[in-house]
Amino acid sequence: MADVIAQIYGIRTVEDARMVIDYGGEHIGVSYGKIKRTPGQLDCAQAKEIFEGVQPQAVRIGLTVAEDIDEISDNLRAVLPDVLHLSGDIEAIDPDQIRELKRRFPSLKIMQAIPVLAGVPLDGQPVMDYVRDYSPVSDFFLIDTKIAKATDIGATGVTHDRAIDRKIVESTDVPCIIAGGLDASNVAQAIAETHPYGVDSFSLTNYDDERADTLRCKDPAKVKAFIEAAKNA
Repeated sequence: MADVIAQIYGIRTVEDARMVIDYGGEHIGVSYGKIKRTPGQLDCAQAKEIFEGVQPQAVRIGLTVAEDIDEISDNLRAVLPDVLHLSGDIEAIDPDQIRELKRRFPSLKIMQAIPVLAGVPLDGQPVMDYVRDYSPVSDFFLIDTKIAKATDIGATGVTHDRAIDRKIVESTDVPCIIAGGLDASNVAQAIAETHPYGVDSFSLTNYDDERADTLRCKDPAKVKAFIEAAKNA
């Protein structure tokens, strides 16, 4: 049985958050902020309700794609998660700026998204440079697929070369959570190939129909199957 944590993203209601916890998920991921930047992003009041509704059972992850640390700080003053997931352009917020965020919010942990381009070999992208530069300021890495023309990282439902994940995991002491096109059918193999700290799912644990665009977007059957597959790997 795999000793990995399950992180489920795209949580938009307390009900879905509690459902994830009941099925064994440890990390609850919520995208929020005062300025609307991504589909499905919540406002601060909605995020606060969810975060207050999952304590103390879950680690509360707040995602932002904002690139200005003053804007990010304003959101954190309104709603402070356990972990801030930086998922915008990685080069827009450098390690010194992350140190400043940690100075402003001493209890805050940082999950830095590491972008991996699908279909591009490791030596053709700067992945390992990012790992080296951001390891000193990151409490977690979220290794996720990046679409070449996108500025933000993840939420693609697209897989990438898991050998790159394995290389990253072996190269750093930062706990690594792998993402990108994971579902119940492939998560066990991904764990076997990479030996990560945790696994993440957003797109492929949503409903397949119009409910994916509502607040109750998570499919309980998919969430349950994903977590069980991860835990039984």
